Amino acid sequence: MKRFLLITIGILLVCGRAGAVETIDLDRYLSVVIKNSRALKLADKDRAMAQAQKREATSGALPQVFAGAGYVRNFTDTYMYVDPEALGGGQNGDDGEGGGGDLQLKINRSNEFSASAVLNQVIFNPAVIYAIKGAGQYEDLTDFVYDSSYQTIITQAKQIFYQAILLEKVREVRVSAEDSAHDNYASVKSKYENGMVSEFQLLQAEVRWKNAIPDTAKAKRDYELALNNLKTLAGIPVSDKIRPVGSMEDYPGLPDEVDLEVVLAKRPDYSALVMEEKLRETNVKANRSAYYPSLNGTLTGAYSSQSDEWRFDQENTVWSASMSLSVPIFLGGSTRARVQQAKIDLEKSRIRMEQARDDIYNELANTHLWLKEAWGRIASAEATLTSAKRAFNIAETTTRSGLTTQLELKDARLGLDQAQLNRLFAIYDYLAAYFEWERSVGRAETP
Repeated sequence: MKRFLLITIGILLVCGRAGAVETIDLDRYLSVVIKNSRALKLADKDRAMAQAQKREATSGALPQVFAGAGYVRNFTDTYMYVDPEALGGGQNGDDGEGGGGDLQLKINRSNEFSASAVLNQVIFNPAVIYAIKGAGQYEDLTDFVYDSSYQTIITQAKQIFYQAILLEKVREVRVSAEDSAHDNYASVKSKYENGMVSEFQLLQAEVRWKNAIPDTAKAKRDYELALNNLKTLAGIPVSDKIRPVGSMEDYPGLPDEVDLEVVLAKRPDYSALVMEEKLRETNVKANRSAYYPSLNGTLTGAYSSQSDEWRFDQENTVWSASMSLSVPIFLGGSTRARVQQAKIDLEKSRIRMEQARDDIYNELANTHLWLKEAWGRIASAEATLTSAKRAFNIAETTTRSGLTTQLELKDARLGLDQAQLNRLFAIYDYLAAYFEWERSVGRAETP
């Protein structure tokens, strides 16, 4: 019995946790988005790749050291034959006695040991210098790209978060309208049963109530879809139950227009284009450096030993240093072609910068128009909502007294609901535009 009770309690606890709804505010949601965003992870990998490329380019200017060792076991002897006369000796055995001919000298031993170390150093090579400079510029470029991706993701996350809050408010308005229509229907039905109202009035109240039901269902569906989008962007399992919490009442004021040059200095995407132009300029110089000579130095140390026993005999140690100068004379026009291609890439990057300036200017102008239009709609919607509330209160009171028809009450409620929704949509449009404006002027959050 005790075991059964424990199992039952455990099942209830699991079910309770499974059915729990976790609330999440904007700051926490943004932290989850930053942690799980695949777009940011890809941009971060690009940064890591740029750092690795910079280290690779820098290594070209550092000394390179190689070391090696070897062992040879000789199973046969190797001889060198030398003419005695070459060694300054006279004819030996011209009369045929004693024999003549070349001397046979053994030149190897059973065991041969060797070791060597080589140090190579680039003394002068413009290509290496420009490779290091270009790698550093590329690293800066990927940092700007990451910042731009970060700001874009954060802006989208804020918009989706408040969209979910908006649709929850819409759902609440629809549910309230349905409840109000149902309560009114119940009241009219009671009066009808007591002979106080006509069947026509009862049918009007019933139609009004039942017409509100599909609107409520649609509002609930839209809210659930918004939650799914919210979770997908943040990498939260769709099966998890969350509820975004926040207020749409505390929205910022209408911002002033910002000078284009100030904006360009703060936009990471534009800074990335500026860095791309510098990178293209470095690439032109790097390709042109193929016309210049290069100078390398080498330091070599070598050790060798050979013996018929397992020991180091007949040792030799050699150290040497050398320098090599390479001067390009004719490369078949390949360098000229690469320089021309690099110049074309540079011109294309400058054209993209000019296009980006125009696009950013238009973006600023359009976003500010969007802000002003939404700001004006908020003021208009608030004034309309005040009138709609008063009209509905009057209609509700006079309907109970029989001075207003059900149709008039329905119109008053529809007007109130629409006024509430218009205000909510205006606030959301303003917030969405404001978040976009922050990104457009370079004031969005940065990592």
